[in-house]
Amino acid sequence: MQVGDIVKHFLTEQLGIVMTVVVAKPRRSIGSVHVLWTTKGESLFGPGNKEWCSPESLTVLTTA
Repeated sequence: MQVGDIVKHFLTEQLGIVMTVVVAKPRRSIGSVHVLWTTKGESLFGPGNKEWCSPESLTVLTTA
């Protein structure tokens, strides 16, 4: 997963664009992905909102 990828959240079916990717460090088990949501889906976060997500909760639809 990289900046600019279009992703889909597995639970809310939101679509968004990856803004930042933080790689996991030795003390952390997973990294973090900052997503700009472009659709609302089944979430409280609407289009234009940003959210930090676990990479495991996102599916890459297209690559940058």
